[in-house]
Amino acid sequence: MKNQAITLGRVGILLPIAAILLFWVPIIGQLIGLAIPVLLLISHYNFSKAYEKPAIFKNMLIGAIIPIITSIIGGIIMGIALAAAAVSIQDPESLGMQQISNLIFESGLTIIAAIIMLAGLIIGYYYIYKALTDLAKESEIKHFKTAGLLYFVGAIGIIVFFLGTIVMLVGWIFHIVAYFSIQSDKEKIEGSS
Repeated sequence: MKNQAITLGRVGILLPIAAILLFWVPIIGQLIGLAIPVLLLISHYNFSKAYEKPAIFKNMLIGAIIPIITSIIGGIIMGIALAAAAVSIQDPESLGMQQISNLIFESGLTIIAAIIMLAGLIIGYYYIYKALTDLAKESEIKHFKTAGLLYFVGAIGIIVFFLGTIVMLVGWIFHIVAYFSIQSDKEKIEGSS
């Protein structure tokens, strides 16, 4: 169980590199984008079974679902704002980009949608932080907790001109280090002989 969790986690955590290299191939990029959270969720499920700590998987699952739900809600609200702006345009040829953006942000719906999506992201990463903290305790690999904390702080930092993405990138690097620091049972046996 633990060996499978480590293998799936290592593959899942490195897949964003493949996504970056293959961004120009539309279908493969989308499949990789779907595979990343699935592999990491299965990895955390296996870790929760191996360590007999259900909170590892439960918190990771909640952390993955909340941003999806809030993004859907925010997207619907944003769509309503765009539709309202489109309906209010009487002479589309006379409008410039400034007038169009004013119409979109005028109702406040776009701002509400952005706040909902950002709140969902922050709450989601809080649950991911909790999952990685539990995993750090059980595996004795402190980099998991550091990665979770950086993800959470980065999610909050996105408010400040997206500077949080840099913090989240550092968190991702810690997450990679954590997955490659944890040893499978097979690696422990080979290392001790």
